[in-house]
Amino acid sequence: MTKPKLLFGPEITPTGFSAAATALFNDLGPARIVREILQNSMDAAVEANEPTTRVRFRVTMIGGKSVPDLTGYTDAFHKAVVYAKRTRGVLSTPDQQVVARICRALEQLKGGEIYLLSIMDNGIGLDKGRMTEMLGDGTSSKSGSAAGSYGVGHFTAVPASDLRYIIYGGVQNNGRRIAAGCAFLASRAGQRYPKSARGYLIKGFGEEPGDGQVFDFINTKDIPKSLATDLSRIRKDWRHGTVIHIPAFNYFGYPDWWLSSIITKVAAYNFSAAICRGELEVEVDETKVDGELVRLDKESIRGVLEDDQDQKRTTRRNSPFSELRLAGQAAHSIYQVLQGESHVVETGFGKASIHMLVPSPMGRTRVDLFRNGMWIAEGFNRLNRSSFTDCQPFHAVLMPERECELHRLIRKAEGPMHDELSLTHLGDKDEKKKLASALDKIVKWIKSRAPELGEDEYTPNDYLVVETGGDLDGHGGTRRFSMYGTPVIVQRIPASEGQDNGPTPPPDPPPDPSTKTKSTPLVPPQSSSMMRRPLPFQSTVVPDGPSRHIVLLKCVEAVEEVALSLLVHENVDATCHRIWSDRKVGILSFAFKRGQKLTATRSRDGAEIRMRGMEEGETYAIAIEHEGVEEVGELSGSSALQVVLLRPPASKV
Repeated sequence: MTKPKLLFGPEITPTGFSAAATALFNDLGPARIVREILQNSMDAAVEANEPTTRVRFRVTMIGGKSVPDLTGYTDAFHKAVVYAKRTRGVLSTPDQQVVARICRALEQLKGGEIYLLSIMDNGIGLDKGRMTEMLGDGTSSKSGSAAGSYGVGHFTAVPASDLRYIIYGGVQNNGRRIAAGCAFLASRAGQRYPKSARGYLIKGFGEEPGDGQVFDFINTKDIPKSLATDLSRIRKDWRHGTVIHIPAFNYFGYPDWWLSSIITKVAAYNFSAAICRGELEVEVDETKVDGELVRLDKESIRGVLEDDQDQKRTTRRNSPFSELRLAGQAAHSIYQVLQGESHVVETGFGKASIHMLVPSPMGRTRVDLFRNGMWIAEGFNRLNRSSFTDCQPFHAVLMPERECELHRLIRKAEGPMHDELSLTHLGDKDEKKKLASALDKIVKWIKSRAPELGEDEYTPNDYLVVETGGDLDGHGGTRRFSMYGTPVIVQRIPASEGQDNGPTPPPDPPPDPSTKTKSTPLVPPQSSSMMRRPLPFQSTVVPDGPSRHIVLLKCVEAVEEVALSLLVHENVDATCHRIWSDRKVGILSFAFKRGQKLTATRSRDGAEIRMRGMEEGETYAIAIEHEGVEEVGELSGSSALQVVLLRPPASKV
């Protein structure tokens, strides 16, 4: 048996420890890393014609002898540090952070053990071509039905190892086995040219002269023992598949968390469609480190999602779930929708399956897009809420079928991490027209199934709308809010109240259906009339952070009761004639200025604050902590966060 070694080729341009090739992935959190790994495993299982993707995560402890060519790695690392200091004078801050982590891991190995994360799947396995892609620059030759690329998945896993050292093994259906590894360090001195920053765990460069092979990979008899053991397990359990070894596993930067807690939540949120259809099963084994064996499948996913079903906002920063694009309430609602019947819609460019639930469990219209069982985005182009303003709230889950033009167009419109959609990623106008046409067919089908909104669905009493501005970016995020202009006062009192306020303006003419466009939507006819007496407040809003505002209310006259809520409106105008797509922003907490006497309660669902006994001439300052607008959902058009005051009807007092 010949022990494989880390080999470093020549490099013309010296590279530091924070090279551009991996810098994009250095700051990724566990939510994105795990999502990418699972996505690649699913793609590999599809290539193997496996109906169910099986992925097994296992954490064990290993010593230095189990790390392939640790001696060669250590020597290359120390020489790279010396070379970097000599050529640059001082290490950059990112390089210092990488070096510190590597030093800590090597120190642990001197007298003890480190964590090893093994990830096994039942995919098609690895041959020379696929392994070359794994060790490449992130390019991919995957088929159009696949979701990502072998290279991207490879780079994504690097930050999970404090050694920045990843080892791969694969076994094919015919029993052939192959292995290799890659260490991401920095350039070091060589005899003629600097040595490359990237070291490859291989037998050599080029198997035979002129055969086109870049690497001479490790064959069956020379595969390191720990990797060979896992390949034997894969062969016994699934016949074929891939294993990834991540030595010096750092628990994705969250050492106080159990891996099972991270994996199951990320998988349940991002792959609920695949799991509910029995297309993905995940196992997390931490029994060797005082943990337990946890399985996630179509039977157990319900419990995972129910734990967070009341969570209306996405997870805050400094959490392993900070990069989850779905809030717990939305993820649970998707699960509920998926329990219903699946319908097939022909779009003209391929078929799409749709699950739909009316009324929406979330109380508002929502369309979620999945591809290959993986969540991609909420709302997109014509699937935005603005297309369904004349429908009662519903929740739909859309999935294009594999190997069709619609599937290809959606995949092309995705960003590099496959969790956003943009038409700018499409190559030409023809592709954009095709996608728009397909989405129009889907919108038409949904409207045929969603009940129309009745005329009595929108009958407000008194409103004061205070616009706080706050443009939203194209990724569902938010720029800092600031007050602009003066507060806009709007009042609507049903004519049945019989108040004599002078002549009533004639009602607006009904909209002409022939002029219905995206920018001029049809809304339910309004029975109320604009009045001249405003709600008795003077108000303004002061931003105090992206998720906190100070609302100042001065009472012109005493008010027995008023309800305050926060809304995000799209394409809203000051007359309220076009409040046609609104979403309530959950109120997390509130507080009044010390010494103010006022009775106030927050509704259980966080939708509003009910205030009673407001006195004439008094100014009330209310500090409100609320959901971040970026967590309410992706918006389009002209949008604003607004404070809305409503004088509740007597029946609600």
